[in-house]
Amino acid sequence: MMSRAIFLAGLLAAGSAQADWAPKVISDQYLATVGYGGGALSYSEDAKAMGPLRQVAGELLSVPYNLQQGLNGRVSQLVTQNGATFLGGTVSGNAQVTIRPDASGVAYISLSGLGYQVRSQYSGHKWGVISYSCTNTLTLSNIVITAQYGTANGNMADGKTGMTATTNSSTDCDSNLSWILPVVGDMLIGKAEGKIDGTIQQNLQAGLAQVKDALLYKPDQNMLKGLGRLVPPGKVVTLPGGGSFPLGQYIQDNFAYLLGNSQLSIQLGSPIALRVVPGTSEPRSSDFSSDVVTISLSSPAMAFSVKLTERIGVDWQWRCPTGNPGCRIP
Repeated sequence: MMSRAIFLAGLLAAGSAQADWAPKVISDQYLATVGYGGGALSYSEDAKAMGPLRQVAGELLSVPYNLQQGLNGRVSQLVTQNGATFLGGTVSGNAQVTIRPDASGVAYISLSGLGYQVRSQYSGHKWGVISYSCTNTLTLSNIVITAQYGTANGNMADGKTGMTATTNSSTDCDSNLSWILPVVGDMLIGKAEGKIDGTIQQNLQAGLAQVKDALLYKPDQNMLKGLGRLVPPGKVVTLPGGGSFPLGQYIQDNFAYLLGNSQLSIQLGSPIALRVVPGTSEPRSSDFSSDVVTISLSSPAMAFSVKLTERIGVDWQWRCPTGNPGCRIP
């Protein structure tokens, strides 16, 4: 360690710049923790195997990004139609999804916890005299998206998707003309409750359908639905008072019942984002962990939970500074 410290100090003294540490993944695993009746069961898989745990996590975690793409596609059109330049839109936050069945064979699904921010640039002349250049930031917070689907076949109900949000718009102009800009927020969410742009409605419905299909309706090559992939047949939970419960087999045998009678709460986390660390001090942490999906299911017959965690181990590697491509740490 002394020789490494002397080496790094020498680099700094020589005026070397942009030195940093790059992470090299040496292990990447998905860990499932199942809770039932006071008992727990844990099992894991290597991420490289592209197994069922990673597949379900990937399908669910891609929902915010897919919503972002759907929103941006329509919002960019609306902005352009109003004579402005679309600079980009970003969905952020951790989504919370709730599925609640009804005795009529309909399930209600809602998503909350996300925000959406759009930046647009307006420039031109007003009345042929005054020129202006403005950047508008539209923020939709407290977004709640709702929809319905039939529990028998999973088909989404047309025209039943709605969105509410708190909108805020701020404009930075080189002149005091922000009042002339169109209110894009009113184009996305009408002043009437639940009235939203038709194309936006279709994209939101597709995002909610992705959650529902990933867990309940879309089978893999082994004809296991998402819940069965998370807790496959053969997974047995040891109970605290003695005995055990074959939870995986129960899900497999009673899936039709669970489809129509279970309430699900799904909390989406965030994937681990590894980044280069600038500077000459080697990062102290080499182990990273994130709870990417937590699911709770309750029905009149039973209840259980599944938490899916990603764990990554890295080896930090010194990346040579500019002008010294052959550097090594002794």
